[in-house]
Amino acid sequence: MPHRFCENTDMSTLHEIGNAVRVRRSEMGLTQDALARLSGLSRSTVIAVEKQSIGNLSISKAMALLESIGLSMHVAWSGTTAAPLHKTALPARSALERAAATASVSYKPVMTARQLKAALVAGEAPQGVRPHLQVLLDEAPVSLLAKVVDEIHTEDGIPKPHIWNQMRRLAHELQCFRPLWQ
Repeated sequence: MPHRFCENTDMSTLHEIGNAVRVRRSEMGLTQDALARLSGLSRSTVIAVEKQSIGNLSISKAMALLESIGLSMHVAWSGTTAAPLHKTALPARSALERAAATASVSYKPVMTARQLKAALVAGEAPQGVRPHLQVLLDEAPVSLLAKVVDEIHTEDGIPKPHIWNQMRRLAHELQCFRPLWQ
């Protein structure tokens, strides 16, 4: 039997999910119908999640909905039965740097984080980075794209919906096939 968020015990979780989905969907410029198609859920489920009126929601449906717009869930464990894992910290790279590197895997010269940011802010694809942008918009995880949007918003104060609209404009110009941009 699939795990479910129960109405009585996890209302705050459903509230968080509903708010997060509504805000991200709106920032991305998606309709509820488009989000339903992207996530593989019904429009009525998307509406019920956003209104927090859904009786229960399976974890698999919640994850499908969240992942389709670059969000995720995690479980916080406060138990003490296992020793914490210590990992050697890797040098942190910004989301723009990670996205530029992802888009440049198959190309030389590589696209820089600065070039990526300029293209996304202006909504223009310079000739030298058009293939990079197409790969990024078609293949990068939506969660990475969302982190790029968050980073540009935080650094430059550009509204998130504007950046998502610029990505969508670039995706149309570059003839990207990903359903997210339709």
